[in-house]
Amino acid sequence: MAEEALVAPGNKEVVRRVELTQAELIRLQYQALQQFPKEKRWPFTSGVTTVGVNAGFVGLIANSMFRRVLQVTQARVLSALPMFLIPAVTASAAWQAFVAQSMLAGNLNCPVCAQVRGASINVLAGFINPVCLAIPMVGGLARRYYTAVLPKGNDFWEFWLKTSRPVVWRMLPALLLQAAWGAMLASKEFDLYLKISKHGFIVLEDGQTLSKDS
Repeated sequence: MAEEALVAPGNKEVVRRVELTQAELIRLQYQALQQFPKEKRWPFTSGVTTVGVNAGFVGLIANSMFRRVLQVTQARVLSALPMFLIPAVTASAAWQAFVAQSMLAGNLNCPVCAQVRGASINVLAGFINPVCLAIPMVGGLARRYYTAVLPKGNDFWEFWLKTSRPVVWRMLPALLLQAAWGAMLASKEFDLYLKISKHGFIVLEDGQTLSKDS
């Protein structure tokens, strides 16, 4: 439960305090967010979409590079669809849970912490996850279509480390872009979060909210 002050319009004094669950607090923050112009609230409304799309494209790039290394030319669409959709959904969910909603719930109140977490989540869910997902995906296709001999036992890990190293190095620009975009988006969301917090809101009987400046 989180204690939240309810502020009357045009009055900076606290009217009363109520106990809010984290889910209720996030919902009220999102309702308060709707009072801002569309062009100003995009970090929370559209930012998560960019995170998902970027992760999906990283998945496609990783899929393409591993296919080239293992000489897999079959099932292009079959491997491309999950390599875009799974990273996109995973990255979007991770961003919502660990960055956006955590911030709106008041659990992420440090601007530097927000940037570090945003960069970390975007790298983990938007780069490392797609690359790791491409390995079994393309490896399974290579084994199925006999385009490469995949070792077993102790040589298995050595083979994939040797195969993955040049792919990761070539994808280093994507890694840096994901880190930079995660930090930038988290910074934008944090700035907007501060504006929402300063704006204030009250809870009406019908569940709507009003800013304290209304």
